[in-house]
Amino acid sequence: MIRKFLFILIIFLFFIFSENTLAIYYDLTDEQIKQAVEYGESNKDRDYFLFLDEWMVVADDAYEWAALNTKFSILAYEAKQAMLTSKKLTQTETIQFMFEVEDILSFHVVLYGNSADFAKNYQSVLLYKNKPIQPVNEQNDTNAKSANLGVRLPALYRATCRYDFPNYYVEPDAEVVLVIISPLNKERRFVFNLKEMR
Repeated sequence: MIRKFLFILIIFLFFIFSENTLAIYYDLTDEQIKQAVEYGESNKDRDYFLFLDEWMVVADDAYEWAALNTKFSILAYEAKQAMLTSKKLTQTETIQFMFEVEDILSFHVVLYGNSADFAKNYQSVLLYKNKPIQPVNEQNDTNAKSANLGVRLPALYRATCRYDFPNYYVEPDAEVVLVIISPLNKERRFVFNLKEMR
């Protein structure tokens, strides 16, 4: 009798806690689509960085950062943008935005360097279980914008790059490391714990 009760209790607790467990959603259910849109609409006035905090990793220098664009985060962001113009996402737009990251892990990265084209020859790799995954798309910013980060820092340029990797190798609750490599082999690393994101 006690064994049966414990078994039922364990099953019950598993379902209760698995509902609240985060991990990247490679495919969104109707409920998750609704949650993403509600998140975007209810946080429409929230600062960009706070809004995307769940999907961002900031470098140790607190200037450079990378964000993972998931289906959930893209829908939430687009719903936020629509609300700012007093609109709502249509069904067609929802499908279109989710399709943008179908079968990929898409990263947007902001980097700083000393010339407008400093990032043009950068390369990227995604480390998963210490094994490299090569990108299917690299878009390096070849015309970085001038940035002023403070009086004591030299003039820098801000580049926004995009790197896409296939997701079919990666478990949705794993840890991955995005590595950006300069032509002089200087590395910038961003560690993403996918289990902490939707």
